[in-house]
Amino acid sequence: MCGRYLIAEGGCSSELSRRQIRRKEGILGIDIRAERITDYSDIAGLNYDAFVRWHPAAFKAEPLLVDVLRHSPLFDPELSLVAEMDGRVVGHALFSPFDAIVLGARQRGVFLAPLCVAPAHQRQGIGSLLMDRGHEVARSKGYAFALLCGHPDYYPRFGYQQRMFSLSGCRVSLAPVRDSTPVYEERPVLATDLNWITALWREQHGHDSLALYPGDTLSQWFSHAPAWRSSVLSCAGQPVVYVRYKDADPVEVKELLVKEHADGEALAWLLGALGPGGGEVLLPQGPEMAAARLGRFAVSIADARQAHDAFMLKILDEHSPTLREYCAAVATGRLPAGVMSFPASFDIGG
Repeated sequence: MCGRYLIAEGGCSSELSRRQIRRKEGILGIDIRAERITDYSDIAGLNYDAFVRWHPAAFKAEPLLVDVLRHSPLFDPELSLVAEMDGRVVGHALFSPFDAIVLGARQRGVFLAPLCVAPAHQRQGIGSLLMDRGHEVARSKGYAFALLCGHPDYYPRFGYQQRMFSLSGCRVSLAPVRDSTPVYEERPVLATDLNWITALWREQHGHDSLALYPGDTLSQWFSHAPAWRSSVLSCAGQPVVYVRYKDADPVEVKELLVKEHADGEALAWLLGALGPGGGEVLLPQGPEMAAARLGRFAVSIADARQAHDAFMLKILDEHSPTLREYCAAVATGRLPAGVMSFPASFDIGG
């Protein structure tokens, strides 16, 4: 779904200063401001109108995605920006805050999605103004970097570096287990699971090169789309695995948290429970970690990391040695791009 969050929008060739932003707003007759509750309907309609021509599918995820992202406890209306012209909302950019791990260190960042401009006002620099103001506000609030998935010809002009992360890690072939001892049970994730799930996430991702922390509330761990499932696998009444996945071919896993005493048998059991079509699974981790986790149940493990041009990162805190080191190491090939899982909010995009 990442590729959707772009706009065919001409604009400035580099990031503008605060004075330049205000001057250009005045020339265009644009007011860039934080969203208000009274803007919600206009923002939903704008996102629909801007994206319906770009990907003319029957279902439009962008208006709903904005609503879902507002549910985050980290949501900041000052980072949901609208461009107003003559009393009408003609542009919108949503920068969603998140906590992250970069080279094993905690960082605070923002993710840009979606960005849109009304079709009649595109290629006038409005998208550029929204981005520049968003970066300015995010930097003033102490956010160290920004991420996005978008058009590789548009966003680098704002300082975004390409191929900075991957959304896939490895493709694993497992021998599905249909009759196993011990016996596993699959159930929905519950609020009572949050403590062990979040603790396990920190344990297993605390030393990652790049990882987004979903959050501490239930809405950040259950799936937001019918095609996706957030489940707990239990054994003898005790939860041992949290998994968020799409039952497809291959099965696509967005998050897999396994307690120390569990191994690949639980995931192999799940594949068996999904039916005879099970066997291959895409995991959001590198092949080395997958091999350690799945052990003897893995028939084969293939590297599936793909850091596309569209997967970009912008450093907002230029004094951060951690972010500079990460970007330099990935850009030069000294470090593989981090395998990143988007939170469950983004499942709504399919």
